[in-house]
Amino acid sequence: MNSETPMSSDLFKQSMRLLAGGVCIVATSDNGEWHGLTMTAVCSLTIDPPSLIACVNRGAGTRGIISVTRRVSVNILSDDHAGLAERFGSPALRGPDRFDSHDWTELASGVPALVDALAVLDCEVIRETELGQHSVFFFEVKNSRLQPDRKPLVHFNREFCAVQPV
Repeated sequence: MNSETPMSSDLFKQSMRLLAGGVCIVATSDNGEWHGLTMTAVCSLTIDPPSLIACVNRGAGTRGIISVTRRVSVNILSDDHAGLAERFGSPALRGPDRFDSHDWTELASGVPALVDALAVLDCEVIRETELGQHSVFFFEVKNSRLQPDRKPLVHFNREFCAVQPV
């Protein structure tokens, strides 16, 4: 058994890379212009009201837009969306250019939704706070659309992976 090591930023990053996380694209619309980013820091919070928590690096351009628009879609990705997740995580692409490679539609709330996502959750920001270098958003889920016929995409140890039944 390994001995415990005092925590450092690098050790924390290494540890958290071993926590597999579902991959989502969180998207919003600002005056008709779509913006989005890839995230693994999205988690269910409460059932009543249905709510999520999401942590976004304050350096991400979409973070400020979410703060203003107060409405997002959380698009839960399937295992065939790894390229899309990379596209929305790339600093080389910004804003609407990220949406060119797949089919998207607009929800009644005005936010973009991935047509073939496992699930799309239409959310309203109900609270925002800051901790360290992140903004922590609390979303109330207003509507959802499910297509649970494929396997989810997960991020583990700096790679995208498919879930395999045990």
